[in-house]
Amino acid sequence: MNTTTTIIAVSALAFGLAQATVNFPFPQNVDYGNGIEVSDKATAATQLKSAFNYYLTDKYKESGNYAAIEKDHGGNNYVSEGTGYGMLMMVYFSDNTTSYQDKFDKLWAFYKAGSNEHGLMNWSFGGLNPYDNKANAATDAEMDVAAALIMAAYQFGDDKYLDEARTLLKNVKKYEFEENGLHKPGDAWNDKKNPSYIAPAYYRLFAAVDTDNATFWNTTAMNANYALLETNSAEYSTGLFDNWSDASGKGLDKYYGYDAARTPWRLAQDFYWFGETKAKTMLSKLGTWVSKYAASAMKGTIERSGNTMWNDHNSTFVATLMTSLVTDASRQSKLDEYWNEVASLGDEAYFEQSMKILCGLLVTGNMPNFTDKDGPKPSSSASQQGGSSSSQVASSGSTQPASSGSQGTDPQPISSNSVQPSSSNGQAVNPDQDVEAIGSLAQSTIGLSIHGRILHINGIDAADVSVFDMQGRPVQIQHNVSGNMSLKDIATGSYIVQIKTRNANLIRKISVK
Repeated sequence: MNTTTTIIAVSALAFGLAQATVNFPFPQNVDYGNGIEVSDKATAATQLKSAFNYYLTDKYKESGNYAAIEKDHGGNNYVSEGTGYGMLMMVYFSDNTTSYQDKFDKLWAFYKAGSNEHGLMNWSFGGLNPYDNKANAATDAEMDVAAALIMAAYQFGDDKYLDEARTLLKNVKKYEFEENGLHKPGDAWNDKKNPSYIAPAYYRLFAAVDTDNATFWNTTAMNANYALLETNSAEYSTGLFDNWSDASGKGLDKYYGYDAARTPWRLAQDFYWFGETKAKTMLSKLGTWVSKYAASAMKGTIERSGNTMWNDHNSTFVATLMTSLVTDASRQSKLDEYWNEVASLGDEAYFEQSMKILCGLLVTGNMPNFTDKDGPKPSSSASQQGGSSSSQVASSGSTQPASSGSQGTDPQPISSNSVQPSSSNGQAVNPDQDVEAIGSLAQSTIGLSIHGRILHINGIDAADVSVFDMQGRPVQIQHNVSGNMSLKDIATGSYIVQIKTRNANLIRKISVK
């Protein structure tokens, strides 16, 4: 999926902030279109917000313009990976009531202040003091921080974050990756590899921002690191990944532990967002083994053979292994069981709670790819359960085929005195028509989605866009729209949107909430 166009155009999102605090308010509760999510998204969103509120109270710490995620309760110690986790959370939990952009900026400020001569954050700190650090960087942190910066540009409508991501990624490539594309575990050592540091979904985002190195991210790094993961996955019938491997992917310690635990989550991102078949294959294999165990019985550390589990029953293992269940609809009840267990585990330590929230965001439809030019897909289950957010659209993201009778028409621009949306042959559209019938009037492929009070329109250079109420009366008209349109002073409710170009006439029903 090509994300370059929307990333280049992200600055256009800024004007929408007058109508909404953020562009993608929590909860999103989307259907990714690949695999399955938890069934009860409305309840899950409430559980997630509760876990995040605890995280803010117990683990997020501020000092002046700096902030970080505390590793040990009361220990005043911080690690770079926590900064990445925190930045992701501030992006995805921002809603129309509270934007966490200020907290995001403080986390990012501490990252920059605590960076070494390579422009990469030192991995450990003895306090919220950038000079009290253990030198050298850890690559897992940069993966999440760079992705969070990209998502922040979309969430907060400010492309300064893309500029900063671009600078960071050039340093990441130079110091934390080999020329052959394999990741290094850090900028100062490369004795072994960590499968959980591999973030293929992020590489696709990086390619669209760091365009000078797009081939490296999309092809060189992608192929080399997927080959490592496939080798590692193939070693045992369980599909459990190793904490550490050699450069070929051969495991070095035979355990799925606190490092390896992040690997399924990162693969699930690539499957959910991009439908990657390599990710699906490895997740499905692992999910076959996971589904044999009750969620209440899952413990770690785990021998990769599956023969022995240790005694840690926490979100590091229950939540991360939960993400392996998302590829197969036959595992819906097992996925729900694992989420319910994760939600019941309560207030855990820093890493466990981080895994609970990040994996929970993903499997509940609350970690969509904001750079997707077609936009997150609305969740039917969310609307049925009362959990739909203001970002949801009443229609699907793709258009239906054109009717044969509309070929070759040349619609005229819509004037301000238009009183009724009409099809290409001039026939008035009944606002009570079902969505699919309305969508079938499209003459060419145009993507339409709504987030907050911003219409995202893809597949056109310029169009006349009219918004009608359900009685067919125009409430907003704008000419020469390209990319995005702000819905100004429009009340909550259902509307008809008509998009006219020289070669297309798309009519859609939307819901503004």
